[in-house]
Amino acid sequence: MPPEASHAVENSPSSKDDDVPLENSTKDTPPENITAEFEEEVDYVDIDPEALSLEDQASCLSSWFLFYLTPLLKLGATKILDSKDVGPPSKCDRAKSCYDSVNALWIKEVERTREVNAAKRTKHEEALAKCGDDAKKIAKLGSFTPAPPNLAKVLWCAFGKWKIIWAMSLYVLSSLLQFLPVLILNDLVKYFEMGSPPNYQALLFHPWGDVVGLLVFPLLVALLQTRSQ
Repeated sequence: MPPEASHAVENSPSSKDDDVPLENSTKDTPPENITAEFEEEVDYVDIDPEALSLEDQASCLSSWFLFYLTPLLKLGATKILDSKDVGPPSKCDRAKSCYDSVNALWIKEVERTREVNAAKRTKHEEALAKCGDDAKKIAKLGSFTPAPPNLAKVLWCAFGKWKIIWAMSLYVLSSLLQFLPVLILNDLVKYFEMGSPPNYQALLFHPWGDVVGLLVFPLLVALLQTRSQ
């Protein structure tokens, strides 16, 4: 082969190497319409502040068993739910209601703490005056440190102490009921291991009672845990 021909072959571009960056460039470039669906604006419906939520409108039975969510779930199976379908939140869960109750009690707590600190400061100054020039007694009394307002007390009273106690009681009760299915399963194992009917009196419950308990107690535990939240 002549030198010029070999030089031309060496300098000739490789079509295989040139195709790689072209393929990568096309793969890295997303289609123009891929983000179109994410650029749609969402129309938020203004919620009436005086409107009642589905939970507030529900009866006691519907609130415990969440029956008021059935129409909403049926509607969600046919369309995408929006704020108009869901409705406003419960009054006790709204930020304005929580802020108003906490802010009112916080102002009272700050005033009460200021009065208590003023009274304690006066007593501390009187005790310092009685010490005179005794450095040991003055060092023992130390400087007065005002007490801060009790935020935990404010939150406890604002959200309702009886509601918190009720929720904690339901949760403790549900935790205790979780041991019953274990006892029932142990009772059923004993039942199947016994060979004669007279020995069935050693069981904690009747065999059919154990079967019903395996159905009822887990549902009751789930119900109590839902209400505790």
